[in-house]
Amino acid sequence: MKHYKHITNFGILLLLILVISCKNKSKKIDAEKNEITTIQNDDYELIKSSESKALLIVFPGGGSTSKETKRDFKIVEKATEKGISVLLMNFGRHLWIEKGDSEQLSNLILKAIKDNNLKTGNTFIGGMSIGGTVALSLSDYLSKTNSLLKPKGVFVIDSPIDLYALYESSQKDIVRKDFSEERLAEPKWIINYFEEEFGGKDSLLINIQKVSPLTIKTNNIDNIKKLKNKKLRFYTEPDTLWWKENRQTDFESTNAYILQKTNELLNDRNWNNVELIQTKEKGYQNDGDRNPHSWSIVDTDNLINWILE
Repeated sequence: MKHYKHITNFGILLLLILVISCKNKSKKIDAEKNEITTIQNDDYELIKSSESKALLIVFPGGGSTSKETKRDFKIVEKATEKGISVLLMNFGRHLWIEKGDSEQLSNLILKAIKDNNLKTGNTFIGGMSIGGTVALSLSDYLSKTNSLLKPKGVFVIDSPIDLYALYESSQKDIVRKDFSEERLAEPKWIINYFEEEFGGKDSLLINIQKVSPLTIKTNNIDNIKKLKNKKLRFYTEPDTLWWKENRQTDFESTNAYILQKTNELLNDRNWNNVELIQTKEKGYQNDGDRNPHSWSIVDTDNLINWILE
């Protein structure tokens, strides 16, 4: 303020009024200029902000599509109002992705960006459940290739990012005497599928580490190492009672436990941009049913601020 030391009190007051008036007018003009356009096809739904400051790419949970994501993840309207374009992907049936999948996804997203004149300088990628696993793997691929798309940050929402841990928890489940046949169907499927894809017990751990974002058992983070300097967020709601009562699942077999261990491992490796966000009583499905494995555990206003920081 030393440059204004000779200005009268009236002059200072007038200057403040003008500054505040200009700021308010500027915000109003930006809001009026911001046009929202929706583009849909078989691969994605894009909700585009004409005043785009950032691009948010979101992958759905298992078996879901962009339609369910838009309904359950209450972020689209808030994000576009803030000038964030949102690309909701229809890619929800992969427990993991390999190099070929990453190449195809990369080309698909880059084409969407080019066709719709999207800016990529401030891009964030995330997803729910297996969508978060895909988001991590794809972001690492984009960060280590010559792609024009370099994500600034990645977030996962209660995702099974350690595939070997998922296999081990399934092994524990199938020997449980208190499980119904219906409850045993999922772990049996996982074991059969993983052993078919990665081999028997001797080779499974070796082969699964080629595609799993990380493996806590061996402290292997090679498949996400290019994300060390990115902003990372791990969302989870460690409701041990709910998992015990509704799924007969021990805490050590939950995604929340693995995300806690991942956070510890990355902190030990001096990853300085990692946040573990653990919520309480926020997890509800769109129909109102209590479930900690839900989009609703994310504070969307806070996430938007994180993107725009």
